[in-house]
Amino acid sequence: MKKIGIIMMLVAMIGVTSCSSLSGVSDSAAATSGNACAKALLALRASQKAGTLSIANATDLSNMLVVIGAYNTLKSNKGNNDFKSSFTKGLVAGGSGAITNNNASTIINLLLAANGLNDINSSNISSSGTTTTNAITPVLNSLL
Repeated sequence: MKKIGIIMMLVAMIGVTSCSSLSGVSDSAAATSGNACAKALLALRASQKAGTLSIANATDLSNMLVVIGAYNTLKSNKGNNDFKSSFTKGLVAGGSGAITNNNASTIINLLLAANGLNDINSSNISSSGTTTTNAITPVLNSLL
């Protein structure tokens, strides 16, 4: 009976340890995604302001793919408040002052509401360039 109690305690300790480490990875991944998204949005906004935003530009294309990846990650974790909180922290950290705690939720909501990003990925983005640019524009405009 004592052995069963010890085994159960060990199983519980392993479960707590593995769950807390998994949640740390998720928080870190969310923050990393938010940070990368912010940097990509700022770069795209700079291109937009300069009048050079184009799917034909390799840097813009790469940044659009980062934003689309963040969109997909956010959408799949929409109900996970811990993930969203960590993503927001990363977004603010990568936002270089242009993205703050005050406008981060607006940016996230605009990104989640962006029409046309659902089916765009690295293999079809070239043929969907106008859709991608149009879908991201409201998010970029919020960075004024």
